[in-house]
Amino acid sequence: MKPAYFDFTVENLDKAKLFFERVFNWQFEKFPMPYDYYRIKAGPEDEPGIDGGIGAIAETPTAKGMPLTQVTIPVQSVDDCIARVEDAGGKVIEPRTAIPGVGWFAACAEPGGLLFGVIEADSGAK
Repeated sequence: MKPAYFDFTVENLDKAKLFFERVFNWQFEKFPMPYDYYRIKAGPEDEPGIDGGIGAIAETPTAKGMPLTQVTIPVQSVDDCIARVEDAGGKVIEPRTAIPGVGWFAACAEPGGLLFGVIEADSGAK
């Protein structure tokens, strides 16, 4: 499965948004989450690559106070993937969580600590 999304966790959300807008011409759209989060449109639909999102360190427990880049991989079942992660010696860092209207997300780490996200599409997630 190929990564489908990236997340940036930054110290200063407004400055980072302005930086990426100036450098890459990215567009930002406020996304309805319980914290300040923006979807990133990283280019036209017909351009290769993936889109992402950006949020603040203070509102992201997985960041542990540091800037973070995390890729998210689509899976058929977050629960099944979590079981495979744990069976293979990895850890669940953020348990299965609903992203309203998008699906179910979990943050995991491989045995050495590298973080990654998994997402199960479900437009009915609440």
